Amino acid sequence: MSFAHPSVNEELISDVLTHMLHEGSGIHGLWHWRRVERNGLFLAAREGGDAKVVALFALFHDSQRLNDSSDPEHGERGGRLAAEFHATGRLPITLEQLDTLIEACHRHTDVRHSPAPTIQCCWDADRLDLTRIGVRPDPAYLNTPTAKGIAESGDYSEVEAFLTHR
Repeated sequence: MSFAHPSVNEELISDVLTHMLHEGSGIHGLWHWRRVERNGLFLAAREGGDAKVVALFALFHDSQRLNDSSDPEHGERGGRLAAEFHATGRLPITLEQLDTLIEACHRHTDVRHSPAPTIQCCWDADRLDLTRIGVRPDPAYLNTPTAKGIAESGDYSEVEAFLTHR
């Protein structure tokens, strides 16, 4: 299953999948990552986030989970994996983009809000996909006006159509 952003190619996806610590049930796996990317690219286009970092966040943020339940350090491990990929040349982004990606991964489950637009888009993209487990996202936990509007209305139609019209 490919990602939409060109920085997340099949080789990179395959490489991350080989480093997964838990295959999971799909709750935090590849299908979730792809929805987070879709949500994040939609938000980044409207809120000014860095689409490349958002797409990479989608790939790395849950890639190092030990299980599908409680695993508070998984984001930090995901950020470390991204740093390892960068150090070996498999992640061609700037150091500034890497720092943003690492922070977004590290803090995505324990911090509600960020002043950084790209991190806002990353976290909101992940939180908007809580519907996969039957949870309606709470606007109080979202950062961007676009994500808050989606959560308040429950209308994901623009998000779902976003990548099909590109």
